[in-house]
Amino acid sequence: MGQVVSAARFVVMCDGWSTGLGFSELAGFSSAVEHSEHDYNGLLGNVHSKQFGRAKPPSITLRRGLDGEGFARIFAWHALARMNNPLAKVPAMFMIMDAAGDTKAACVLENAWCSRVEMDTVAAGAAGVVMMKTTIECDSIMLA
Repeated sequence: MGQVVSAARFVVMCDGWSTGLGFSELAGFSSAVEHSEHDYNGLLGNVHSKQFGRAKPPSITLRRGLDGEGFARIFAWHALARMNNPLAKVPAMFMIMDAAGDTKAACVLENAWCSRVEMDTVAAGAAGVVMMKTTIECDSIMLA
C-alpha cells in the first residue's frame, strides 16, 4: 500500500508559461462519465441495461491568495476562453507537491482552459487574505 500524500502545494504549469503557478488549496477535482439507461422487452421479459454515456470535461478547482502577477496570468488565460479564442486551449500539467517540494502526483491536462475565475467576498479594510478560485477544464486528464 502506498504512502498517503500530505499536500503542501498544488501547481499548474501551462505551455508558454516560464514558471508554474502555485495554489494553496484543491477545492475540487472531477472526472465523470454519464450513463445511459435502456429498457426493452426481450424474449425473456423486460431487460434493463446501463451503458457508458458522454464523458464530461474533467475539471480542477484551485484556490490561492490574490496577488497581481498570479491574477493577471489566470485572468488573461480566462479572457481568451471568454472570447472563444482557440489559443485558450493549451497543454498543461497539474502537480501535487509535498512540503519538501517533491512532486507526489501529476496529471497531464490535454487542451486545458480556464473556465472560471472567482474572488471571495471581503470587506474593505478587512485583515484577512483575499482568495481567488480558479476552475480549469480540459478535454482529457491522464496520470503523468
